Amino acid sequence: MLVRGKQARRPSDDRSRESAHERAAIDYAVPLDGLFLFRPGPLTPPDPEAVRRDALSVHPLLRRDAARVHTLPADLVARLAVDDDLGVRVLLAQNHPDAPAALLLRSFLEYTGHQRDRLLTRPHFPTDGLAVHADDEDPAVRAPAARDPKVPPAAVERLTRDPDPAVRAAFARHPNLPPSRLAELLDDEELVHHAAANPALRAPAIRALVSICAGSADGE
Repeated sequence: MLVRGKQARRPSDDRSRESAHERAAIDYAVPLDGLFLFRPGPLTPPDPEAVRRDALSVHPLLRRDAARVHTLPADLVARLAVDDDLGVRVLLAQNHPDAPAALLLRSFLEYTGHQRDRLLTRPHFPTDGLAVHADDEDPAVRAPAARDPKVPPAAVERLTRDPDPAVRAAFARHPNLPPSRLAELLDDEELVHHAAANPALRAPAIRALVSICAGSADGE
């Protein structure tokens, strides 16, 4: 249970004297708005049995400790990926090299603290299916939707006019941007550099950009 209003405290490390039932009876408060960050692995690998005990503990603080372990075995990764505690899930997503795609996306959507953007850089962060978040009220969620190759062209064009500059920039680079809008953005002072990086840019436009850049350099 979560007891609010009391100072959070970590259960005693001397767990050999406590049964699981006794430990469950200890009052503890678990902050849900903390900073759930990446932590480099220790020089000395942790004891696997101790890590497993922590991962199976009734205490979220102990499970959070286990979630930080980079070498957590696959069965415990699967278990903690669906843990009821936000901190456990996000710490696992931030720290484990094989954090699953569904966990990474869920953690990014639910966690708004420091190093949230780091979740986007994790190896298994998904791309397919992100288009459903293109109209999210949070611009930090709308922008990654540009990673989905299946965003409809009309939505891509609309999002190049989004109120948020990061969203506009992300969709200016999307390959589904209609050619007419892409041409417009090549004359847009704010978005020209992002549009120039669009993989759908055709050879004549690229040559024109090169000529413009060369002319600017000669005039300096």
